[in-house]
Amino acid sequence: MTEPSMSADTQPRSVLSLLAAILALVVASGALWMSYGNTRKLATWQEHAAIAPPPDPSIEQMKQTLASLQQAVQGIQADQQRQAERVGDIQQKTSAQQGEQKLISDQIGALSARVNSLESARAESPGPAPQTTPVPQRRTKR
Repeated sequence: MTEPSMSADTQPRSVLSLLAAILALVVASGALWMSYGNTRKLATWQEHAAIAPPPDPSIEQMKQTLASLQQAVQGIQADQQRQAERVGDIQQKTSAQQGEQKLISDQIGALSARVNSLESARAESPGPAPQTTPVPQRRTKR
């Protein structure tokens, strides 16, 4: 009698185990099917994303405007560079001229001092100033 009662106990357990296995199989199948569906959706989305939308004419116009502005800026920068070089040349020439002017001014000051010393020596001398005899000029025939 013990055997029939054991088979009665094992029967509900085996049915429960079978139901649990079927349920697990159904859940796994559903998860796999959903994963496959998501993969297809992702692939479709990637295909659509890979196809670029037609270019917007206003965007193209902005790109052209931007390119022309960049060229203008480059031209202005090149002009600024040339002007900076010119200013540098002018500054160098101005500095050289100022140096020459200072040298000439110093020479004039030295000559002025010599003239003043000659005049004061002449004023201090007791006798009349010697006169120089005029040198006869030669006439040449042409």
